Amino acid sequence: MVSSFGWLDVDATQRQKMLEVVDLFREQGTVDDLGVGTIRDALSDLLFPGTSVLHTRLRYVLFVPWLMQRAAHKSSPAEMSAEFRRLEFRLIESLLAGGEKQGVIGNTARKSLKQLPSTMYWSALDAWGVRDVATVDAFFRRMHDTRALQRRTAATDDPESRAFVPASGIDPHLPPEPDELLSATGLALAPVEEQYLSDRIAASTRGSMLAWLVHHPPGELPRRVWDVEHLDEAPEHLRVAVDHARRYSLAIHGAALLYNLLLAEASEQEELVEAYRDALGDWRSELEATGALADWDRADFWATVHASNPRVRAVTRAFVDRWLDLIAVHDGVADVGEARTLVSTREKSIKGGRARLLNQSALDRWTGASGTGRHDFRWLVARSHLEDLYSARGIEVAA
Repeated sequence: MVSSFGWLDVDATQRQKMLEVVDLFREQGTVDDLGVGTIRDALSDLLFPGTSVLHTRLRYVLFVPWLMQRAAHKSSPAEMSAEFRRLEFRLIESLLAGGEKQGVIGNTARKSLKQLPSTMYWSALDAWGVRDVATVDAFFRRMHDTRALQRRTAATDDPESRAFVPASGIDPHLPPEPDELLSATGLALAPVEEQYLSDRIAASTRGSMLAWLVHHPPGELPRRVWDVEHLDEAPEHLRVAVDHARRYSLAIHGAALLYNLLLAEASEQEELVEAYRDALGDWRSELEATGALADWDRADFWATVHASNPRVRAVTRAFVDRWLDLIAVHDGVADVGEARTLVSTREKSIKGGRARLLNQSALDRWTGASGTGRHDFRWLVARSHLEDLYSARGIEVAA
């Protein structure tokens, strides 16, 4: 039987979060088999608010409202909505005509594209203060109603007697769209666009690592945020948050490796068993070399996580705490019975009868690696956005 899941589509923000979950399942390195994604997301939202694993390039944050404004010239909300969808597909062709390939949403799918840019970037538009309307359709209804109100209101030369015109729902300071938007456009930001986005992001995410890096470019953008060369110049609360992320990313990685070792053993794949035992050995060496567990203020770590997301479940925290306790006292966990039981029980409690360690059919579908990627807390997405901003300023930053 093929497994499936569903959700009630009633909220734009929750819709995007579900799409992110679906997208994560396509990447073996980031699947959340052990149910600790809420911790990862809490730290991601704290460091890089507004970002999403669905994002490609930053200029889409402008493309979406520009296309909304274009579509709003139609007569009715239904016509506006249909026009907007048509324009989103037309944007694909415009970007390809402009010579873009990497980062173009729909460059392969074209008109069969299911996840449109407006869905992928909708939360960012809110988080960064570009829109204050709940949905695209709500924007079109507001524009239609505003137009109707203006038609019913008699023109007058007295400014105080004029009817109040509601805000459109899109930031009035949005830069004007380029002439070539729907003919042959690109993903590089123009200087005025960079200034607008830099100001919006920095102001709306004040106190975050993203906001700090917008105005403090490093000489290079490394693969991990904790390797940013001038991190010691950041405010203390950011240094502490990044350090918590570094320690947690490495520590919880061992649980994912042990889980895959258990799967390799259960499926009797000796080469993979040996590979995961070696990986656990390398992980242990890195854990000791970096001192990730030494003097770690776990109480402050959990306070940081809960400040970002107070809904992290107690059972999730208990699992992580027990894992951290075990790796603090055992040199290796590959053959530690309590560690093995902890990980296998965690999968079973999350998936029930669908757990690979219980269900032979599910185990047979295992491809040899699941959830083995390190948490980067959406740093690679944030790094891409920062590169777009820096490039528009003429700042060369090595990646």
